[in-house]
Amino acid sequence: MNLDLWKKKGTYFSFEKHRIFFIDEGAGEPLLLIHGFPTSSWDWSSLFPLLKKHYRLITLDMLGFGFSDKPQKHSYSIAEQATLIESLLRHLKLSSVHIMAHDYGDTVTQELIARQLDQQLPFQLQSVCFLNGGFFQKCTNRF
Repeated sequence: MNLDLWKKKGTYFSFEKHRIFFIDEGAGEPLLLIHGFPTSSWDWSSLFPLLKKHYRLITLDMLGFGFSDKPQKHSYSIAEQATLIESLLRHLKLSSVHIMAHDYGDTVTQELIARQLDQQLPFQLQSVCFLNGGFFQKCTNRF
């Protein structure tokens, strides 16, 4: 799938006055795909046809990536990206989700796990698959 077709699959929602690109398609249990650094949701395009047969697929371009806004004078953080994902899942009215994360997305997912362990998430993480990333021992021992 080319990039133009990928963009046409998506839409935008607002997060702290920024436009955030996301795709939500398919049926079944929701599976959130979180991209790595320095890429975008398009990384998942070749997996979409296979995974869409089994899951409702949700992916986004995090703030500063892909088709989402890239504010120039902004202090980007892992915590903010996790809050962005919380906002997207709240926007979609999801109460639970599975996550497949890659690279930078692994670190963002670990922040979501920590929030879940502290009972601070508005949704339940059902399962997590980490691809090619580093881990913080504190999170992996508690999950």
